[in-house]
Amino acid sequence: MRRLATATLFLGMITLPYALPAQEVDAPVRYDEDYLSADFHRSRRAAVVAQLPGNSLVVLFGAPMRNRSNDMDYEYRQASDFLYLTGSEEPGSALILAPGGLEVDGERVHEILFVPPRDPAREVWDGRRFGAERAMQRLGVELALDATRFDEILVPLLQNGQHRVYHLGFPDAVPEGSALHDQLAAFMDNVDPAALPGAGTGSAAPLRGVLDGLRAIKSDEEMTALRRAIDITTEAHREVMQQVRAGWAEYEIEALVEYTFKRNGSEQPGFNSIVGSGENSTILHYMTNRRVTEPGDVVVIDIGAEVHGYSADVTRTIPVSGTYSPEQRAIYELVYRAQEAGIRATRAGNPFFASNNEASRVLAEGLAELGLISSAADTGGLRRFFMHGTSHYLGLDVHDVGSYGSLRPGEVVTIEPGIYIPVAEDIDPKWWNIGIRIEDDVLVTDGDPVILSAAAPRQIDEVEALMRSIS
Repeated sequence: MRRLATATLFLGMITLPYALPAQEVDAPVRYDEDYLSADFHRSRRAAVVAQLPGNSLVVLFGAPMRNRSNDMDYEYRQASDFLYLTGSEEPGSALILAPGGLEVDGERVHEILFVPPRDPAREVWDGRRFGAERAMQRLGVELALDATRFDEILVPLLQNGQHRVYHLGFPDAVPEGSALHDQLAAFMDNVDPAALPGAGTGSAAPLRGVLDGLRAIKSDEEMTALRRAIDITTEAHREVMQQVRAGWAEYEIEALVEYTFKRNGSEQPGFNSIVGSGENSTILHYMTNRRVTEPGDVVVIDIGAEVHGYSADVTRTIPVSGTYSPEQRAIYELVYRAQEAGIRATRAGNPFFASNNEASRVLAEGLAELGLISSAADTGGLRRFFMHGTSHYLGLDVHDVGSYGSLRPGEVVTIEPGIYIPVAEDIDPKWWNIGIRIEDDVLVTDGDPVILSAAAPRQIDEVEALMRSIS
């Protein structure tokens, strides 16, 4: 049986042709003061283990650094579940949770965070790391150890047959043949498949289900981060409405959006910004963003700022000429009515898909009245022009985890109906290249739903009025 390779391989660092002399440096400085607290992450770990048997062993890997080319990496983003449970944004980390406790260095502990060891020479190039001691201080974990001890601690636990192992799979994008890939393969060699989630009768209950249930309900701390992300996003929409006119390229709009994100403190977009004009407005996840807008175009702008891991997701559709054409107005008003129906259905206790059902009903009736489908019962006709669902959960992932059962207070969902009419021989040309989507982020409460993104105008008269006020 192979032993796990040394956990320093988590680091994925590229060896330089020369090394700088080691320098004494401080641990990383957190310049923002509104990160989620160590107490929040500690409570989430406690909530996970509270739902697992005492002999459980939870093993989670942080996301690896992803290489773009040669010695250049993509911008790092921690795996959402790992961030939720630890608050750690360092690549090359791992977490062990043991409800029943473990003996480590003569002490009984219930959680171990493995972090990359301090290396001052490397930190000159890649930035400062916490190291084990400061990770315990800053992140509030019971025990933090250098990742070099990962195999020393884990392998005996896997081999003694006393634990039921839970894990969520391995980090994405680990190249086959890489050191990390081999390490993860070795990990699997030491795990009893019968103990893995989903392995069949008598297997461990899925860890995925436990985490999904917890992550779906947002705490006050989480809502602070999410509201800030949404506020930044609505500000970007307002900037676009005030500045964009025909002749702007889609990438110029994207640049204004993401400048506004950064200017207001967002670390990065929560997803690739969608800016689709003219014929591109009918492509749901269009992300090329290279076309130059023309008079009479509508532009679908689907964007979301991310703040400390939490992402907004707000869509507005604007007329670059400042006013909607009669046909654009007719489709927009229909989508707006459908969204209003979907929002009204977003109430605690209702099925998750109630909003989709209500919005779809309104869209079908409206498309029939406009003569675009044969009747309100023409399901196939509806799906020709509205081919996606109305809602998804929102949080650490833009398409966040959740049960898709009955809605619960504290959940945040999107409501985003749309109609997309491409060029087609059987469609009157007056409707061609009209794509309209309106999307808002909605908090489920004990009472009426709360539209968190209401600061971005969504009624026709409001949009046109703001577009007349050129900044």
